[in-house]
Amino acid sequence: MLCGHGETGLRICLVNTFFPPWRGGAEYFTHGLAKGLAKGGDEVTVLCAHNPLRPGTYEVDGIEVIRLRTSGWLYGVPIIPGLLGAILSKDPDLIHCNFPNPYNASISVLASSLSDTPSVLTWHNDLPPVTAAASLLTTVHDNFLSTAYLRRFDRIIATTRRYSMISPILNRFRDRVRIVWNGVDCEKFRPSIDGGWVRSKFTFEDCKVVLFVGALTKWHGYKGLDVLLRAIALAKARDSRIRLLVVGEGHLKPAYMRLASDLGIGDLVAFAGDVSDRELPSYYACSDVLALPSRDSSEGFGLAILEAGACGKPVIASRVGGLPEVVEDGGSGLLVPPNDECALSEAILKVLGDEGLAQRMGKRGRELAEARDWSKVVGAYRAIYEEVLEKSGRDSV
Repeated sequence: MLCGHGETGLRICLVNTFFPPWRGGAEYFTHGLAKGLAKGGDEVTVLCAHNPLRPGTYEVDGIEVIRLRTSGWLYGVPIIPGLLGAILSKDPDLIHCNFPNPYNASISVLASSLSDTPSVLTWHNDLPPVTAAASLLTTVHDNFLSTAYLRRFDRIIATTRRYSMISPILNRFRDRVRIVWNGVDCEKFRPSIDGGWVRSKFTFEDCKVVLFVGALTKWHGYKGLDVLLRAIALAKARDSRIRLLVVGEGHLKPAYMRLASDLGIGDLVAFAGDVSDRELPSYYACSDVLALPSRDSSEGFGLAILEAGACGKPVIASRVGGLPEVVEDGGSGLLVPPNDECALSEAILKVLGDEGLAQRMGKRGRELAEARDWSKVVGAYRAIYEEVLEKSGRDSV
């Protein structure tokens, strides 16, 4: 058992850009890890930007969540002037930060240096170069700025071994990189959930439903929803019962809706917008297959894959980033080339046209999800914490 200020656990500061109800893979990761650590006896504080709620201190599932006021934005992430002081005031045994957010990472290692506190960083993905200006910023960051703070973290955790090998940044720090998959709540997401009411809501009762889950912002354009829309347009000519259900919100939603209309599939696509955490499992349950046609290596893991698998659903994803390690091609789903609507369309038709194949893939997806239930992932993180604490000379039993 790890021992710090308390008798049974550690004081841990988890630093992330946002926290639910803000939607995002890193946010769900932070919530799941923090909840598991708190359940195991650790004293967990999450520090994040206040959006979309008011600044203040909240209690969520045994976690202290401090939403700090933001003063502006840079490269799509909030600037939090009070972050350094907040970390130091908690006097943690360990600081755990999440990337991609260079500001939070820099502040976290500064706090680590000032207080002589061990620190770790979970690297969810490289910075996505979403615009020409952003591409210049990412080049400067990746080649110059990142080294200044990454070398100060005691450990860097990548979510897949494949991503740790293809990321040029992580390659420079291989000696301190550890691999831990993201986790999923296999009780919350399970095959027995009824999704019938969602089908009724969108009049999809007698249809074959393809599900997409992701934010509809320019920062998440790499998710490839436009590629999926074009694939659905191709597939409809061979199967008129195909429908697409899009879960997610963002400023690009009107553009995606226009594209669906221009492609002649406006009546086949339902944009559900934001869906509550309580209802999200039912949306997976109502689907026949999840599609994640990510464009490039900005996709580090794809948490929706684990959630769909936990619900017993097959997955179709692009062969990019960390996805080939998360999806067993031919086992739990199918992998297709990125930016290839023809290949994506064929894969969708293959899964939807073979019920036996879909069931076998869904069963395998559930097995993979159970191996990555939060109860197991939290244990892997605690082992890394112990390794770091022993190296630093902090209390560890």
